[in-house]
Amino acid sequence: MKKIYLLVTLDTECDKGPKWQVQQPLRFKNIIEGVPENLQPLFTEFGVKPTYLLSPEIMGDEGCVEVFQSIMGASELGTHLHSEFIEPEADFKANNTRSFQADFSPETEFKKLENLTGSFKKKFGFAPKSFRAGRFGLSRYTLEFLENLDYTVDSSVTPYKWWWRRRGEGVNFLGAPNQPYHPSRNDFRKPGNMKILEVPVTLINHFWEKFPLAWLRAINPINRLQTVALNKVIGRRLKCLWLRPTYSTAQEMMAVTEHLCRHVDHDRVVLCMMFHSNEAAAGLSPYNQTETDVARFLDRMKVYFEELFSKHQVRSLGLSEIADLF
Repeated sequence: MKKIYLLVTLDTECDKGPKWQVQQPLRFKNIIEGVPENLQPLFTEFGVKPTYLLSPEIMGDEGCVEVFQSIMGASELGTHLHSEFIEPEADFKANNTRSFQADFSPETEFKKLENLTGSFKKKFGFAPKSFRAGRFGLSRYTLEFLENLDYTVDSSVTPYKWWWRRRGEGVNFLGAPNQPYHPSRNDFRKPGNMKILEVPVTLINHFWEKFPLAWLRAINPINRLQTVALNKVIGRRLKCLWLRPTYSTAQEMMAVTEHLCRHVDHDRVVLCMMFHSNEAAAGLSPYNQTETDVARFLDRMKVYFEELFSKHQVRSLGLSEIADLF
């Protein structure tokens, strides 16, 4: 039987609404109430060690900081960059967090990451080791910058996906592995010799899995013509199945798990679940608008954990702890 390493990662953000619109002035009910009342008790019940990836506005609120200081022993804390809420070129009155860090000059991106890391150290008294880019928006320089800031793990890659935008530079993850790897300095989708470990978010796509990763890396869907062509020709086969309770039922998440157990060519399988903290509170994201919706969301995780731990040999780790295995 393969050993499963379960990573439960949460992008923590301020309260939002439809289309991820920021509630101004900034509010943090999803952290102050949602984390201690909804999330942490569930994780404690199953012995799950979550990783909370903290965005800049979360570290700017003393109530949020107190919540995370109180659960440091039961969780891992890392960072999550939403560029709007950290200098330079900040926009603290922004009504959305659409920016990719790839939109900025390398100098500005590095300074934002440096300031984010410094804020974390000031609030928690130690250096963060794990990171995820806001909207998965890695630049070609991000992993090198993270290495320079002494991070050991990034989890921004979503295999089989690309994030195309009308303005700014998109990001393409076609051809990236679905298990942890040390990336190449020339292409973060390729294994290489960087010190930092890339831990992809867990999702599968049966169509793309038919092709060698090198073939997928030759496709450039960031080109709008290719995006239109792919959607027209391939259509629904582009849809991925995520290890994400927002998008997937407990049964679908187990299907992802069993698929990887069958197809990963190793005696261990790493599962990286992700969702946003504000998805676990009513009306504070585009999802789960009512308390009933939240209850169903939490129940999907509970049912998944029950089946996962009953059927498999599972160890739950913080995101950066997985680096010791690779």
